[in-house]
Amino acid sequence: MAVEEGQIEADRVTVEDDVILQPGSVIRGSEVVLRRGTQIGRDVEIVCDSLELGAGCRIGDKSRIVSPEITLGEGCTIGSAFEAELNEYFRLGRRSNLGKRVAVVGQGMQSGEFLWLKDDVVVGGGGARGPRSYFTVGDQSSVFDRCYINLSEEVTMGSGSALSSNVVLLTHGAWQPALMGFRTSFAPISIGDYSVVYLNSIVMPGVKIGSYSTVGAGSLLLSDVPDHCLAAGSPARIIKGPEGYPTPLDEAGIDALIDEALIDYLTTLPGKGVRVVSVAPNSRSFTVELNGRRETLLYIPLLGHAASAEDEESEPTTILIAHGSGAKVNDDCCFFDLKSETVTGELTPLAEDLRDYFRRRAIRFFTGSPFKTLPLANLQRLKARCGRKAP
Repeated sequence: MAVEEGQIEADRVTVEDDVILQPGSVIRGSEVVLRRGTQIGRDVEIVCDSLELGAGCRIGDKSRIVSPEITLGEGCTIGSAFEAELNEYFRLGRRSNLGKRVAVVGQGMQSGEFLWLKDDVVVGGGGARGPRSYFTVGDQSSVFDRCYINLSEEVTMGSGSALSSNVVLLTHGAWQPALMGFRTSFAPISIGDYSVVYLNSIVMPGVKIGSYSTVGAGSLLLSDVPDHCLAAGSPARIIKGPEGYPTPLDEAGIDALIDEALIDYLTTLPGKGVRVVSVAPNSRSFTVELNGRRETLLYIPLLGHAASAEDEESEPTTILIAHGSGAKVNDDCCFFDLKSETVTGELTPLAEDLRDYFRRRAIRFFTGSPFKTLPLANLQRLKARCGRKAP
């Protein structure tokens, strides 16, 4: 361990290889476990009874965490100036990412895998020291910049759901004197699986948003949104659903969506220093070159020609996109399975860039590694002059 002037004050300590605790940082606890490759920045304070940071976790400078139980899964990242005071537990599933200047106060916060919670989010607020102030999130969900999640009562989010920027969740409403007849309200908020609340919306106490539902931007939710519904307005009303929302894609629609994505993806490559060598007439196969390495991408559609990675191509297929494990895949091929949302084989820098591009098109492949995109070539070149790497 490279302590580098950081301190651990604990009854029982387990520290694996390549752990870094930067100067000015201190961990105070009864039992501390720091797995391989953990990095804790400068001037960090952690106070707990039990702490376990999984392999490769990172905590940014000037962060402060106070909680009896702190458990971060493998590869979690917490940005600088993070503040947390939790009376029972703070648990993040593996590969979760919390941004800068995030503040969390309550009884407990728990997330599944791949939580993406961006900068300047506040979880807590008025009443957050009460007995029901819990924030629970499923797998692969996101909370974007400047959201405010009030924890006077419990807030739950399912898996695959999101709060867009500047969304406000209020679990209590009380200010003007109740004895004068002003109304007060205290009630939890729940959001199901694969639902989204778009930017600048407000969700009032007691509202339940079902699964596979959408709340339009700038909405004020005063009542529940059932499963498979689109709601919008102030106050919000149901615009579509529950029958027929969302409208399912048939096989031709799925092929058209992937075709459109690949055509657009080709336009992103020259700016990243990728040379487009050849493109098939239908754009379902193309060969590119990056840093002297040629790679050929092939999409096997649901309708039409039943291609495989061994079709007669000018170059061997190195990235194959198809639906299901029935696709014939070469040993050296990176296989994007749209049916299972998994990737197998070597993820080259180009394949990682494609995975990140698909993510931005709402087609997500979670591999256990952070999403990576190829840097823009001109920015990378210019930043190299001042000794900084492109993001």
